Parts: sequence; C-alpha cells; structure tokens
Amino acid sequence: MKIQKPNISNQISIEQITKCCNDDIKHFTEHFFQLEFTWLHNAYGAFKDFDKYLILVYLINNTLKTYKEHFYNLSFENFYKSESFEIEKISIIEIVKDLSMSKETVRRKINELNKSRVIIRNKKQILIINPFKFQKPINNIKELSKLITCISLKLKKIYGLPSYNDKYFLELIKKNYTRYWHTFLNFQLKYLFGVKKSFGSIANFFIFGSCVVNQSYNLKNAPQNASSNLLEPDNYIKLLTNYTKYRAQGLNPTTISELTGVPRASVIRKLKKLCKNKLLLKNKKNLFTIITAKESSAAFKKLSNNFEKNQLLLRYCLKDLFNYMVV
Repeated sequence: MKIQKPNISNQISIEQITKCCNDDIKHFTEHFFQLEFTWLHNAYGAFKDFDKYLILVYLINNTLKTYKEHFYNLSFENFYKSESFEIEKISIIEIVKDLSMSKETVRRKINELNKSRVIIRNKKQILIINPFKFQKPINNIKELSKLITCISLKLKKIYGLPSYNDKYFLELIKKNYTRYWHTFLNFQLKYLFGVKKSFGSIANFFIFGSCVVNQSYNLKNAPQNASSNLLEPDNYIKLLTNYTKYRAQGLNPTTISELTGVPRASVIRKLKKLCKNKLLLKNKKNLFTIITAKESSAAFKKLSNNFEKNQLLLRYCLKDLFNYMVV
C-alpha cells in the first residue's frame, strides 16, 4: 500500500496570507469585523457576562487541546451530542494566569457557573453540562468560513492555488471541529486579551465594535471612488473613520442597545467612557462614530496599532487553518 506523505514545500506561508489580505483589505476586514461582532454577540447573549463566557470557552478549549494532543478528532455533531463532558483537571490559579483575571473574579464566576448548573465542580474536576446550550458556535463557524473563502479566492488569483467556497470550508470545519476550532479559539482568546487591555473591558469593546461594524457597513455601500487606494491596513482604518464621520451617520444608544442586547443604560455609561478615552466621538445628533486622527492623533495611533497587532494574530491563525485544510 502506497503511503501519501505531506508535501512540506507546499505549505502556505504567512507572507502569502498577508499578501492575500492586503490585496483586498476592505473586503477582508469587513468579514473579520462581522465575525468578531457575531462572536461577541453570542458570548454576551449566553450569560450577559463576558467573564463567565470566557471561562467556559477557556475550559472547552483546554479539552480541545487535549483531544488534539492525543490525535482525537470529533465532528461538530459528535462533540455536542453528549449532554456533558469532563474537563481535564485544572486549577483556579491556571485560569487566573491564562485569562489575566483576578483570583476573586475567577472563583466567583466558577461558583456562579456551578450554582446555575452550567458546570459541576468537584475540587479540581469540572464537568460541563449541556455545552451546546451556551457554546454551540454555528454562526461563528459560518462567518469564519466566509473569511477563509475570501483568502482562498486571493490565493487562487495571486498564486494559482485551488479555491473553495464557504460551504466547503463550513463542512470541513464541522467535520474536523475539535482540531480546527481549537486553532481558532487560541486566536480568539489572545485577541480578546489584547482588546480587554486596550479598552478596559470586553464589554466596552463590544459597544465600540458595534460602531465599527456600522461604519464598515456604510463604507461597504459607499461609492466606488470612496474606497480606492486600500493597500495597507492603516489606510483602511483612516478611510473607515473619515468616511463615516464626514459623509454618513453614526449610531445612537438605542440602536446600539438593540444591536448588542446590552441594556440602554449600560450602553450610555460605556459610550461616555469610550468618548472620555477618545475612542468614540459624539455629534450634535447624539450619534457615535470612531475617533479620527484629526480629533486625537494619540488615540487614533493606539487604535491603529492595536488593529495591526490583532491582524497579525489573525493571519497566523488563517495560515494554520489553510495548511490543515488544503495542503
């Protein structure tokens, strides 16, 4: 029997992924923003508490890591078929260190999850009950598949590699769920740690993100000449902010509340903080948009640097996924 060995020389490089992203940064970033907003929306909707959700995702991802280390792969359907599954032994200290949360916060959230029967904790052993009820990310997989398809088309255009549609990638991720989703969650957790540090909390970033998605949607529907010369990520951010501020409307607190599910009073408090930190602007109509370089060069530079750093993390994640899937 002839054994087929992987062709290492065919591995897709980070340089190739970066070139594909920059070749159509506008389209690529629109998909990325939608992916992140969908993820955050699902996360907040689960418990109305991002810290609880992150702890749950962290526990699940540790299980996926164990599966991967032991070459154990489960499909999406099989993974969520069981009504419960056991987490490998883990301590509060490990969660505190890996999630950059205080010991008091982690202990309190674990106890709340235990009290609501999301998990059952017995010393260092944790059993997750009905994981599909709170963390069955089918919409996230769909959005990730669209993002991967965007890169796949560019790999074909630039390098002549075979391209596949989002349905193909969706089914492939579902078939190899525990392996591929572990790779994505590694990126997602690192990404959220970064934005939490920059924005003070993930909840603040969620409100900010709703304004970003709105501006991205406005730019997507802008006249063709308004989206020219998009060759570098920082140019896209400048265009995104300036276009909406001077040619289109932002969002009001009521609309943001409806989009995110966050109570309007909480939205207003977070909007005030984001404006105070010069990350958002409020106009005379009580509409909010992202800060521009003109209003605050320091805040805008920080925002742009944060975007570029996170984009690099994302591109390494996409590189790994492509090399799993198509090489």
